[in-house]
Amino acid sequence: MTGLVAKQVSGSDGGLRDALIAADLPIEDLNEGGRRFFRLDLHGRTVGYGGFEPHGAYALVRSVVVLPEARGKGLGRAIAEEVMAKAKAERCTEAFLLTTTAADFFDHLGFKQMDRAYAPKEILATRQAATICSTAALLTRPLND
Repeated sequence: MTGLVAKQVSGSDGGLRDALIAADLPIEDLNEGGRRFFRLDLHGRTVGYGGFEPHGAYALVRSVVVLPEARGKGLGRAIAEEVMAKAKAERCTEAFLLTTTAADFFDHLGFKQMDRAYAPKEILATRQAATICSTAALLTRPLND
């Protein structure tokens, strides 16, 4: 989406935390090391947030949220694609994510649900996969396209 600008923010960023809480998304591990979070602005206004954790060739996409006043404009797709582009720039070749409510949305972005038994150990060892989202669906998508 033309005009979308990503700015890296810390896990303690108040806007990120507030947006995740409002969307009922987890915040327990935002300040742990290795996470990359971004605030996405469009024409100078914040429209959402997203992030990922790099684990070698794998990226765990997380915290993708569109602010309520910006929904219904295709920004969810744009934010998710921007986050995955950032992961790809860090040499990640495959994206994973965990969700309890947005599997259909991510399916439209090329993600496919997978059995955890076949997931890389690096992804399964994350706090998100092991405890915070232990019952969530696991989805994956290559980043090389």
